[in-house]
Amino acid sequence: MEKEYLLANMTWQEVEKRLKECKIALVPIGSTEQHGPALPLSTDHYIATQFTHRAAEMIWDEQKVVVTPTITFGFSPHHMEFKGTITLSELTLSSMIADICHSLAQHGFEKIVLVNGHGGNETAISNALHDMQGNIDAKVYHANWYNMVGEKIREIVTPPLYHACDMETSVAWYLGQRVLEDKRVDEPGKSLVPGFISPDMSATGPRASVSYNFKEITNSGVVGYSTQATKEKGKQIADKVLENLVRFIREITKI
Repeated sequence: MEKEYLLANMTWQEVEKRLKECKIALVPIGSTEQHGPALPLSTDHYIATQFTHRAAEMIWDEQKVVVTPTITFGFSPHHMEFKGTITLSELTLSSMIADICHSLAQHGFEKIVLVNGHGGNETAISNALHDMQGNIDAKVYHANWYNMVGEKIREIVTPPLYHACDMETSVAWYLGQRVLEDKRVDEPGKSLVPGFISPDMSATGPRASVSYNFKEITNSGVVGYSTQATKEKGKQIADKVLENLVRFIREITKI
């Protein structure tokens, strides 16, 4: 078997053979939800899929990994006022993640990396990790691709960093996602409590939180400056994400 890391493309005998040289599985997770007028509903799971596949390619010669099919639905009730969005409950998503991980562990995968592309999934993923602690014969890790950029992101993109923004549009565009260039819009989003609750992952200072629907903070579904997005910015960000994701995989092989 040549360079085959996609679990779904293997026969069960090929998986059995691969397990003799590979104990790490990557699980991409995203959502199917609105991303404004210029990006498709698939954007979150598209990006997570691309990053896992590219990381597997990059590290192949030194460390074999397997990539599972992508979890394409996520926790997105806050986007349901925009047509086409499909949401799971947090309980359903958390249970799905745990079931997938238990299945992989039963087959012999010892380390599992959940590569997430949607901020709304983080609580469900955290719940799944807590529920599996001490109940699974594998170590399960969680990495959000947007947390793999580091401080360099501030040098590259125009804030706010939130949803279908300069950062996300640039990355999706570079990775090959469909982008309707003439439909890109700029909408910085509404601060629900100025100085404390604002839609910007790069914001500093005192922070608080509240539950809200996206229609409360944006009319278009965009929070950020998507007209500033370029493939060149996307490459800079994606290169840094992949560098750190591959480095992370290297580190966990030593544990």
